[in-house]
Amino acid sequence: MFRALDKKMKVILLSVILLYVVLSSVLVFRTIQNRSAEMQRQLSLQYTGQQHKNAQLFMKWMEEVASLVTNNTVVHASLSSSEYDNTIPPILDGMISSNLYISDMVIYGNSGSVYASSNVSAIRPFSEIKEVAEYAKFLSSELTSEWIIQAPGSLVYTNTDPRRRLLYVAKIMDKKEKSAGLLLMTVDLKKMTGFYHADDPELYGRHPTYILTHDHSIVNASGLQQEPDDPIWATLLDSQPGQEMTVNRTDKGIVLLYRLYHSDDRMAILISGEPIKSELRLLRNTLIGVGLFILLLFFVLIQRLSRSILEPLKELYKKMRRHHEI
Repeated sequence: MFRALDKKMKVILLSVILLYVVLSSVLVFRTIQNRSAEMQRQLSLQYTGQQHKNAQLFMKWMEEVASLVTNNTVVHASLSSSEYDNTIPPILDGMISSNLYISDMVIYGNSGSVYASSNVSAIRPFSEIKEVAEYAKFLSSELTSEWIIQAPGSLVYTNTDPRRRLLYVAKIMDKKEKSAGLLLMTVDLKKMTGFYHADDPELYGRHPTYILTHDHSIVNASGLQQEPDDPIWATLLDSQPGQEMTVNRTDKGIVLLYRLYHSDDRMAILISGEPIKSELRLLRNTLIGVGLFILLLFFVLIQRLSRSILEPLKELYKKMRRHHEI
């Protein structure tokens, strides 16, 4: 009788303690897991969002530099004239020498005039440029300027370098707001993509950043063709081209897509979830260890509690039986 009572009491107490430890541990782990994931998401958006703003400011600055050429009255007069103006190339060279991030500049006039910085050779004619899909689309649109990450074969000059280039395209408007020509300015791609790189490699989990171009090619920060990781692939395929920003949570972390300023090209960043997963694994193992310790501790305490209750009852029962037998 007393053994059955002792067993039932131990089973009930241990079951209650086990249920409490398991439920509390799961609740603590899930709460911290969800809060960690949300905190990582917020910090990722805040950090990469600031980087995106810095990249936009850089591109706006480059546009302001280009406007010194597109708004130049000497340039306008030269484009409207059929005679070649020798003063235009020095203006372009001066713009390049004053800005380390401009690689070259080319100006096409609707009248057929072509001007380029001194570091450009083998320039393609304007008639041929108009047949390139990207330029044709831009010229027929209402846009006055656009940023394009252009393939080597679509550049305005012959280029054997396989890397893509960051190109700023702007219409040169005359006083009557009619197009007088076209400005093409090549800007350092690494400088622009550098804003999206983290100083701490652990933040991205050593994952590189990618660029999804307007023609659905995927290149790395240097402009070379590259295949991204699977989670980035899935996000790129599911995203809509017109979205300014896309956030997708995957098993490997958070994938962020940012649309570049005045462009159909986008930056892809994978914020690695491995650091948080490592911390969560440590927390899980700690909770399991603490839970086992608590169960062991309560088992010992229940054993002692059981003895402190049942032993006096046994002695009392024995005395009662002796008295009854007498």
